[in-house]
Amino acid sequence: MDKLKLEINNKIEVIYGEKNYKSVIQDIREEEDEILISIPVLDGEYLTLVTRRVIEQIYYDNNGNVYQFKSKVLGRIKEKKLSLYRFSSPFDVRKIQRRDYVRVNFIKAINYLSSKDIEKEKYKKALLLDLSGGGMKIKVDEKLDKNDLIFSKIIYDDSIIDVNGKVVRVEKTEDKEYICGINFSDIEERTREEIIRIVFKVMRKQRELI
Repeated sequence: MDKLKLEINNKIEVIYGEKNYKSVIQDIREEEDEILISIPVLDGEYLTLVTRRVIEQIYYDNNGNVYQFKSKVLGRIKEKKLSLYRFSSPFDVRKIQRRDYVRVNFIKAINYLSSKDIEKEKYKKALLLDLSGGGMKIKVDEKLDKNDLIFSKIIYDDSIIDVNGKVVRVEKTEDKEYICGINFSDIEERTREEIIRIVFKVMRKQRELI
């Protein structure tokens, strides 16, 4: 496993409740065994943290690696008119897959429209079996063919995501339904980021149940 190496100006996400707040590493103080980050923010909402609380974070390095770890809030300071949070050095570090392909298994009903029925504009029901930033697996009762286009609507908490994809695998089940592997296509980066946030949110919930 590649070793975690924090670098100034790299993105970091602070996990708080059900939300991921965005931040940037502003300084690394090895002698004090701490890092400084900008105040985490999400949709204009700034996060207030309690000193000594242990917080989970997600870090993206310059080589496409993603790490999840814990660190303790050491306090809040102001440097050069910039408000910063002080955190302890990371612990309980684990490397996770490249985030676009981090895949989580969970069952959820979604709506979809295949390219065969696009003129009817009548969405059908599918069962979402897993999800990642690169695609998903669904179970349907109609036969879809490889390379069919899929237009789907994923609803999770307050997120409503419209996404396009292409069928890359089809497998018939014992109950005469079909499991289809879908790769997302023509997806905006903002949409992919929202899907990835959902993936990590579901993963956190599943870990809490263990």
